[in-house]
Amino acid sequence: AVRMVGLTGSGGGPIADAIGGVHVNELVAQTRAVGEFHPEAQTIIEIGGQDSKLLSLRWDERSGQMMLEDFSMNALCAAGTGAFLDQQAERLGIAIDGEFARLALGSRSPARIAGRCTVFAKSDMIHLQQVGTPMADILMGVCLAMARNFTTVIGKGKRFVAPIVFQGGVAYNAAVKRAFETVLGVPDGSIIVPEHHTIMAALGAAYVAMDEAARGSTARPFVGFGQLHDVMQASSPDRAFLPVLVTPRSADTGEMRASTLPGGVKVDAWLGADVGSVSTNVVLIDASNRVLARRYLMTAGRPLEAVRAGLRLVASEIGESVQVLGVGATGSGRYLTGDFIGADVVRNEISAQARAAVSIDPSVDTVFEIGGQDSKFIRLHNGAVIDFTMNNACAAGTGSFLQEQADRLKIRIEEQFSDLAFSSACPAALGERCTVFMESDIVHHQQQGARVPDLTAGLAYSIVENYLNRVVNGRAIGSRVFFQGGVASNAAVVSAFSSITKRNVTVPPNHDVTGAIGVAILAREEMARRANGSATPTRFHGFDLSDRRYESSVFECKACPNLCEVHKVVIEGETPFFYGARCDKFEEAGRGANPAWRVIPDLFDERERLLLGGWTEPPDRAHASGKLRVGLMRNLTFFDFFPFWRAFLERLGCEVVLSAPTNPELVELTQKSAVAESCFPVKLAFGHLLDLKARDVDVLFLPSLISRENAAPGQPHNHYCPLIPATPHLLMMNMADGAGQPRVVNLALHLANARAARRELRALTRTLTGASKAAADDAVRAGWESLRCFTSATRARGREVLATLDPALPAVVVVGRPYTANDAGSNLDLPYKLRRLGVLPIPMDFLPIDQAPMPDAHDDMYWRSGQDILRAGAIVRDDPRLQAIYLTNFNCGPDAFLISFFRDTLGSKPFLELEVDDHTADAGMATRCEAFLDSLGLRGML
Repeated sequence: AVRMVGLTGSGGGPIADAIGGVHVNELVAQTRAVGEFHPEAQTIIEIGGQDSKLLSLRWDERSGQMMLEDFSMNALCAAGTGAFLDQQAERLGIAIDGEFARLALGSRSPARIAGRCTVFAKSDMIHLQQVGTPMADILMGVCLAMARNFTTVIGKGKRFVAPIVFQGGVAYNAAVKRAFETVLGVPDGSIIVPEHHTIMAALGAAYVAMDEAARGSTARPFVGFGQLHDVMQASSPDRAFLPVLVTPRSADTGEMRASTLPGGVKVDAWLGADVGSVSTNVVLIDASNRVLARRYLMTAGRPLEAVRAGLRLVASEIGESVQVLGVGATGSGRYLTGDFIGADVVRNEISAQARAAVSIDPSVDTVFEIGGQDSKFIRLHNGAVIDFTMNNACAAGTGSFLQEQADRLKIRIEEQFSDLAFSSACPAALGERCTVFMESDIVHHQQQGARVPDLTAGLAYSIVENYLNRVVNGRAIGSRVFFQGGVASNAAVVSAFSSITKRNVTVPPNHDVTGAIGVAILAREEMARRANGSATPTRFHGFDLSDRRYESSVFECKACPNLCEVHKVVIEGETPFFYGARCDKFEEAGRGANPAWRVIPDLFDERERLLLGGWTEPPDRAHASGKLRVGLMRNLTFFDFFPFWRAFLERLGCEVVLSAPTNPELVELTQKSAVAESCFPVKLAFGHLLDLKARDVDVLFLPSLISRENAAPGQPHNHYCPLIPATPHLLMMNMADGAGQPRVVNLALHLANARAARRELRALTRTLTGASKAAADDAVRAGWESLRCFTSATRARGREVLATLDPALPAVVVVGRPYTANDAGSNLDLPYKLRRLGVLPIPMDFLPIDQAPMPDAHDDMYWRSGQDILRAGAIVRDDPRLQAIYLTNFNCGPDAFLISFFRDTLGSKPFLELEVDDHTADAGMATRCEAFLDSLGLRGML
């Protein structure tokens, strides 16, 4: 007979009330079970489907039980949970229950993958697949990313004391266990996976119920499970509903093919290949842009195999009847695919999708395009792209979002989704939650009685709301709207678009392969331009590439501190192809000693040399001069204030020691040590601090710059983002105590107030060296003079550049905070990428910002960086030779509104917004830059 029932988990409370059970807190249940089975444990890592927990334990001798000493849990994000792992495995077509771990444990060189967000991880994985990274390395990279995410986001600097118990469903995965051992640096055997690791919480609840019964608890006795059904039937929570979806009238999800090919004569044809994260599309078109043959295949993490299969299938259909005169490649895998198949033209997805839309209907002015991983919004005028945007790092408005939720509801998205959605009389209002959060919302709505049709219709609305709010983001939508991409097959989503936008949304023929159609058209036009009346042979390697053997490998280049992961693809009979390096050391090998882009000045390198001034790396302690070694982080205010500190400290007789430039090893240090959820530059400070401490300095100099000297006339405020002066305090709180630690010097500095600045800098000097007021004032004067020289030098070089700017050379100003725009290790080397595209990137402070007025609408701009950004915007607006790329960071609070102010300042002039974070995939950045330049007609001018 059941004496008492213990229940735990998020749904345990109501059930306990219904059946007469004891509701046990999850943390208490986990602790009780571990105390019963593994009393030696000191730490619990528990990872389930959507929750993850870290528990610190101690054994209480007096009570003879395990006690919970400290804990932390994940918030709403499931990035470090089983859902994260399941989503990646499912997308790759790998069985999570055995094959995943087996393959991952065979990795020789695990890939670097971000684990802070499931979508960022997916972006990294896509990029790695497109450049041929072995599957084992990707899978182990996912496990390591998950472990790093857990230790940084859940652990937040806490100690993981062995023995460590690893439980929950994810503990099945031996590769994740190995990843935790690697990340935590613990020996084999330190992490224990209990025999009953999947049900430890339930066992703990049972033991607590047993304890309650033994103590003669007065809790209501167990009354049976029959009550549970009655309680659920009686509950009728209020739920919000959306309008009923109506089958769209204008959706045309079919195909449009050319008429039967004539026998005996080969038809001229052009081939387009669109290799994306989810699908690979191959299309043949004729001279009238009509589709002769097409294939839509799943990429499945093997882009070269997918495109090879697509070519073989197209050839089996009409290969003998066509003569291919040109080939184009697009999609996130366009460069690798282009090299593999012999493409004549490689173009970004924006240009390809726009060209296809215009070929179908020249009057189209708006394109919604939603694929598996990316979504795009394109505005057109008279056939030309005038504005575009893409999803940044969130997949909430993409096909992945819909597919994952459909899988969760166990419905087939192609056969069932739309029918179910149209049958709903009360679509659930699910909102615009992100992919991972939506799973929790669906569970919540199911608990409130929502049926599958209601949830399905709600998901159709949700993907549209996500797309319109996160991608379109207030941009004007025209009157002739095309909906392209694989998701356009879903009539329920088409209906939701029409319902919300109040526009007739058209799904064109061949909507799922418009990217391939568009790049085929671009290839036809480019080959005609090159020919100029004479035949130009195509580089196409032929339809049958099954005999073209290839091998892919990854190695780490150690030629510089960047430590790039370089992907090498060797195709039989071809010069090896290299991808992923931040320089041309490998890419240009054997392809010309002096490519045209090399003649473009590297103004960002010039700026860094001006910033460093006369600083050189001091000798190590063994060869030191005996001077006080003062350590400064090459981070945050370093990028605009270092000249002051260098001259100031050197005048005081100190040696200045800098942390290393931001590089992958330093980023890894950051991921292990950062305890703050903030923008990436602030998090990087944790890695820079650890690097600096390893350089044997006497003093860690961590000043808190609250405000800067006045720069824009009439501006009463000149403040940094509050996280900048707060960062030293976050670092000091996270520093270990003990002998041998360098002395830490921190002081708040209000440099906008001359009197306060003089007083504070004198106090700083006394703390650092004990120097007199006179010596302090002399050092301060040297600092200000050095800073003025740096500013004057950048302005002078900028004037020279603008005065001699070649009209044939596109020029782009990289707008943003100094620590975002000028840190090559965290901005994914954007200036280098722009130069490779034939563009001159100009640092923002090379502009004559000091001569530009503040826009009238912002006569009191609180942020010092905001003042510079808006004045730079006014200069770009008034100079037709200049374009702008606004570089921002995920989680940047001030930029949340500054970007809109910048847009207002530029008026009708377009600009590109790029958001960077600690994810490593830069394919999306390249695509956006190429599309931006294409939309302005600035590509191919070298």
